Amino acid sequence: MMTETTQNVIVTFADGLPGFEQCRQFVLVESDGLQPFRLVQGLDEDGPSFVGIDPRHVERSYEVQLDRNDLTRLDAEPGQPLVWLAIITARTDHPATANLRAPIVINPRAMRGIQLLPPESSYRVDHPFPAA
Repeated sequence: MMTETTQNVIVTFADGLPGFEQCRQFVLVESDGLQPFRLVQGLDEDGPSFVGIDPRHVERSYEVQLDRNDLTRLDAEPGQPLVWLAIITARTDHPATANLRAPIVINPRAMRGIQLLPPESSYRVDHPFPAA
């Protein structure tokens, strides 16, 4: 008999997420049945819900640098392992895409998260998923 492991943890986004600034706490749902995806569910009533994936599952060479301000907001040290998630957008009338330009980054030690919003990036907000 196969059992499924599910882990839910609460992550605080001090500034909320763009478009959902009032929602500051989210549950990060990890489940064997969801792999390689994770669910990010707002705790507020009618809170938003997103499906995310490690951006390297979409673009193997994916790399974004965090600046000192980002590390401070995450309460993280340089080189510390962090969770990176690209938000997946799926529509019935278009192929799914991944937002590689503005990833969610979570410090699993402090349970703090941010969404990066770089003014310039070579990555797209609508990168084809799965990558062609």
